[in-house]
Amino acid sequence: MLIDHISKQTAVNLQIDEIDASILSVVDFIEKHLPEFSKKYASSNIKNEPCLTQKLTILLSRKSIKKNCLFFFHNEYMENPENGNSPKIDIGTITAQENITIGTQTYSNEESFFSIEAKILSVSRKEREKEYLIGRFENEKYLNTGGVERVKKGIHADKLNYSSIIGYVIKHNFDYWHKTINLWIDALIKDNKKNEIAWNNADKLKKEYIKKDTAKFISKNSRNKKSAIILFHLWAHLQSS
Repeated sequence: MLIDHISKQTAVNLQIDEIDASILSVVDFIEKHLPEFSKKYASSNIKNEPCLTQKLTILLSRKSIKKNCLFFFHNEYMENPENGNSPKIDIGTITAQENITIGTQTYSNEESFFSIEAKILSVSRKEREKEYLIGRFENEKYLNTGGVERVKKGIHADKLNYSSIIGYVIKHNFDYWHKTINLWIDALIKDNKKNEIAWNNADKLKKEYIKKDTAKFISKNSRNKKSAIILFHLWAHLQSS
């Protein structure tokens, strides 16, 4: 299926030719219902990441059931169920059929074929402000808490070619965070010799649109010893008016 959900310029820049129709269906679904989530919780007192993600999962799940979608959503999805200490992605997307094939990979009705991490774009603690991208040091130990970094390291979405990061914009606006995050990536590129993983220009967020309540960006992120993964960055405005 030729890309019709990504601008031609983005496709050229990131060398993307096509995206599986099942992936596009899930992305479309989230895009369609994210404005409702934004309007509903912008004036809410809920401003913490776990509770916002729980609310988003409930909203998406109810909508998928009502519309008889061929997929549903699972909160706190364990990516390696054989390991009790398995990393948990914030939201897993599961097929409602017996299985689903994405490219050359087949996923059962117990596996997430499109996983979603969520991050708040507003942090009160300076040392945590970059967690949309990278983790931080605490007590001289590095914590892998960065959203994009965890995907690049294979901690999340290790078996996937497509994934998403939901951004809850609590402070500033979409343009501010788009510019700021890409400037952080520029700095990471310059410090690649010091980084555990390599960063490059394809990691930067390419703008698809910025609207009143939502925004969409796309990146193609390299992974250690693996092919790149396409990340859909879908952001919701959650500031009180």
